[in-house]
Amino acid sequence: MCYAKNMSPSEYATRFKKRFSHTSSFYSGALLMLVDALCVMLCFGASFFLINLIDREVINFKSFVTYWIYLPAFLLVFYGARLYPGIMLAPANEVRRLALGNMACFTGIALSIVVETDGRDAISIALMLAIPIAIVLHPAVRDAARKLFSRFKWWGVPAVVYANNAASAFFVERLIKRPDFGYKPVAVLNPEDGAPEDFLGVPVFKPGDEIHAVIKRLRIKTAIVVEQHESDRITNGERENEILSMYRYVFFIPYIRSTLTASISTRDFGGILAFATTHHLTIGVNLVVKRLIDLFLLLISSPFVLPIVVITALCIKATSPGPVFYAHTRIGYKGKPIKTWKFRSMVRDADAQLARVLERDPAAREQWEKNRKIENDPRITPLGKFLRRTSLDELPQLLNILLGEMSFVGPRPVTNEELENYGYKDKKNYVLSVKPGLSGMWQISGRSETGYEERILLDSYYIQNWSIWLDIWIIIQTVWVVLNRKGAY
Repeated sequence: MCYAKNMSPSEYATRFKKRFSHTSSFYSGALLMLVDALCVMLCFGASFFLINLIDREVINFKSFVTYWIYLPAFLLVFYGARLYPGIMLAPANEVRRLALGNMACFTGIALSIVVETDGRDAISIALMLAIPIAIVLHPAVRDAARKLFSRFKWWGVPAVVYANNAASAFFVERLIKRPDFGYKPVAVLNPEDGAPEDFLGVPVFKPGDEIHAVIKRLRIKTAIVVEQHESDRITNGERENEILSMYRYVFFIPYIRSTLTASISTRDFGGILAFATTHHLTIGVNLVVKRLIDLFLLLISSPFVLPIVVITALCIKATSPGPVFYAHTRIGYKGKPIKTWKFRSMVRDADAQLARVLERDPAAREQWEKNRKIENDPRITPLGKFLRRTSLDELPQLLNILLGEMSFVGPRPVTNEELENYGYKDKKNYVLSVKPGLSGMWQISGRSETGYEERILLDSYYIQNWSIWLDIWIIIQTVWVVLNRKGAY
């Protein structure tokens, strides 16, 4: 999106009309509804196919297409679960709503078949088998569809961002980098003097009657109000009322970001509003469930993982001298040191080579001091580069999961040096209150491209918002990141 500088509100209106044919989320919701219908039929087909593989006599695989008549019921349930228009849903909430909606529909159809007909038990079994398939497949398909749709201009809705300089730069960049969120920043209204004329091509105006009149005429329905600090509040009571009256949908992003999370709830203390959050991973039943999920994932993945482990070990041994595995001491649950295992991806004298590289290369030293990683690290073997890019080097950490030292999903395991020197110190007890994970929010959010400050925020977000549904979403995203080889070096 590119706009001319020194743009007047009337010029802005002309350019906006050329760029956007609609300001409604109807099109995005309708497209996701079609995707949901397709995904439901895929779940029918997958479950029928699996039963047909076991015994071709008990079920006709092709008969799954006749169950399209139930699609309106599924879509009504999804609509009632507020899954449309499907823009900017919290991932865990979307996974939960999809899972419960599919569970209710498939279970209802299965029960009706059992009660009303005889000799169709295999159909009911297939329908119940469709539930776990849908829990994983449906959010994955939805996420892929959003990424695909975000490449086209008809996806999403235009939004006006109210923010000061610092908040504008941060938030507009986030929306532009993530078009799959569905909100496209089309103007920034910044009350500060000396504001730039645009942020990444998005024009900046001072709030006023003229620009507000243009926004009303263009029928832009969404506003996002971003606050950077309490002292930087960009709206007073009068301005807030004006914003609320102008737009159908208004999102306020408060300056308090460390505690106001997706899982926040409200409480009423005799007319006094309070925000409540729960540390769900201190509840015994949740810990048991999370451990059972880890063991289940280990069980179903072992037939695929064990041959890969053997082949990888043989390749490492054949291509470079030294041990196959490498153990590094990290800080685990409640501060207990653990040895996290990896396939060796570096040369045998890696520490000596690191010292020489840091001594002669200031840029590498700066990168190491910032992230404890070096891009194009000369210590990494050719095979090691492949292992890191594909994350195969971390497969031995399944042993840590088996021993109960790690989980499939959790905060990234950190070293003692990271705890003391890289911002974790203030959050030390909080981050260490849960088991570290093989994957997590950091691993799916850029990995080596993400700085420590953001890593800590991601770890904190995971702990504050933990649910089974969030773990499912992270596992789905992990598969995508590994296949895409994003952010690893």
